[in-house]
Amino acid sequence: MAITPRTYVPLLRWRMGEYQALERLGPVQKAATVPLLELLPPDYDFELRKPKKDIDDHLRLFGPRVFKKWGTQPALVDAGRLNPASRMADDRHPLTYLFDEARALGSRPIPVTTLDRDTPYQEAVRFIDALDLRGAALRCTLAEALDPDFNSNVEALLDRLEIEVNALDILIDLETPAFDPQDILVNVIIAALSSATVIADARSVTLLATSFPDTLANLTLAFQQIPRREWMLYKAVIAVLPAGMRRPGFGDYGIAALNFAQGDMRFMRSSPNIRYTIDDAWMIARARGAPRGSNQAYPSLCGLVTGSGAYLGRGYSAGSEYIDNCRTGAASRGNSTTWKWVGTNHHITKVLDDLAKLP
Repeated sequence: MAITPRTYVPLLRWRMGEYQALERLGPVQKAATVPLLELLPPDYDFELRKPKKDIDDHLRLFGPRVFKKWGTQPALVDAGRLNPASRMADDRHPLTYLFDEARALGSRPIPVTTLDRDTPYQEAVRFIDALDLRGAALRCTLAEALDPDFNSNVEALLDRLEIEVNALDILIDLETPAFDPQDILVNVIIAALSSATVIADARSVTLLATSFPDTLANLTLAFQQIPRREWMLYKAVIAVLPAGMRRPGFGDYGIAALNFAQGDMRFMRSSPNIRYTIDDAWMIARARGAPRGSNQAYPSLCGLVTGSGAYLGRGYSAGSEYIDNCRTGAASRGNSTTWKWVGTNHHITKVLDDLAKLP
């Protein structure tokens, strides 16, 4: 697997809308994308006061879905959000189970860890690499990358995992930083990229961030733009990267925020919306006050997107085509899952186009 500065690493939570978005990418887009699949814990049943599924049922379809939706394309898999104490019915660590299932079907994922995961998790990563020989990925914060002990911390982890540094992909996850003033943040990132030899020696280095808001409830207009601050930041970093310094790759959280909705879905309400990626921004078309679960507004929202002057055309991506078809009635109005794949599929296509245009 090779993650290069032209490779896009979208963080996806591996729900239906997101894996359908990946499946609908074209061959060229698939070849340039290495998704970071972040597994979430089972949904919680607030009425019964327990998880809706046990860990076995929750993870049972992961391997078959990865193979069906993504085939043998490389992917990064992070199980860090699962309960550390969780074990499968046969006592396997969930990460071990996930990779056993994927391996049996021919998929080629790479395990993701952090510096502070517990011993069973790190042992699972070591065991997986011993079988697959595809290395591992380290997801770290900007503060960790700036730590004077980052080199020694990573080297200690590599010894523990029995992995060489040239088999390690480093993901510097900025999460949602203070983007302003941007110049200061750019300088801090440059300092992190230049401060540790493991960053120069690793198999790849990727900057990951998101500026998508946690909620759209604060948007005052039915149709408006939100700046893609993580993309603007990445371009600013690349523009001032000193000669000879390693150029990092780019990743983001797709069309999602750092935090995701948690709570009793019986009482949570979200308005129908379309998230359409353009240069340096997302266009958000939103039907405020629509009844929960209603999809009646989607054709008119599609009309706002296609008539905006920034619409990239029905042939640009599978998501872009669906928007035009929904507007004319040639496609169904769908639901929130439909519009997650539509927006995510178009977003991935646009980011890859953006990366290809960089000098």
